[in-house]
Amino acid sequence: MAPSSKLPYTKPALPPPDLLAHLQARGLSCPDPVAALHLLEYVGYYRLLVYMRALQQADPCTGTRTFLPGTDFDDVLHLYSFDRGLRLLCMDAIERIEVALRAAIVSEVAVAHGPHFFLEPHHFERVAAFVEFYQTACRDKRYLAIRHYEQRYSAPELAPIWAIMEAITYGSLSRLFSGLKLAHRKAIARRFGYDETVLGSWFRALNLLRNMCAHHNRLWNAPMHVDQPVGAKKLRGELGRTDVLYARLVVLAALLDVMDAGAEWKRRLIELIDRYPRVPHDVMGFPDDWQTRDFWR
Repeated sequence: MAPSSKLPYTKPALPPPDLLAHLQARGLSCPDPVAALHLLEYVGYYRLLVYMRALQQADPCTGTRTFLPGTDFDDVLHLYSFDRGLRLLCMDAIERIEVALRAAIVSEVAVAHGPHFFLEPHHFERVAAFVEFYQTACRDKRYLAIRHYEQRYSAPELAPIWAIMEAITYGSLSRLFSGLKLAHRKAIARRFGYDETVLGSWFRALNLLRNMCAHHNRLWNAPMHVDQPVGAKKLRGELGRTDVLYARLVVLAALLDVMDAGAEWKRRLIELIDRYPRVPHDVMGFPDDWQTRDFWR
């Protein structure tokens, strides 16, 4: 067996003052050490480290990372604060879209086929999707509406669809939409103004974005290669490259436009970006002229 090239991990856990000294030794300027220590104490070195990487350069010989000349702790905070604001803004949009999707499933499927339509496999295009949703619906008994149903009613075994959708994750909701038979998906899609194939792709793409936001992951320059949103004819000029954050922001804005919430959300996004002028836009996939395009007005 060939010897392993891996090394044992020997780095110790360091307190904030030592971490700050380490960063200063790597070339990070710190005009306000008290504020910097506070951030290291309550945000954490490792969480801030992913934002520092964009402000560092690696020595080609040793691989040692040092900060770009003139970088100070406020530059790190600038990136971190922008990214946090961006996550909160995206979560706000996804919440509205998720609620709208739940309502559309009730209005377009449950009204016509009953509140327990999901117990009948013929409402699904694939049996696997039916089985998955049924198992998901049976899993969680913590929600008040489900407990109330079980305490008061004897049959059917499961609560109505509107109660169950309050208990499932966005990912399960997205898969429920994609698993429904075509006629149901088309009826739901008409409420959003886009083809059902486009919507299925978009809902999956937003699930990745939602999970990144919910787990406080770095968002602004993160790769987005998984579940890329497909293009739509109405957005041909905006959805060229789909492996960047910009494509998912376009999807959020386009869906919110249908719900008459797009203009306000777009304004908040523009204000956020304007508040942090030092954040590079190209890594997010923003075109140079994006703010002057009709879509964002």
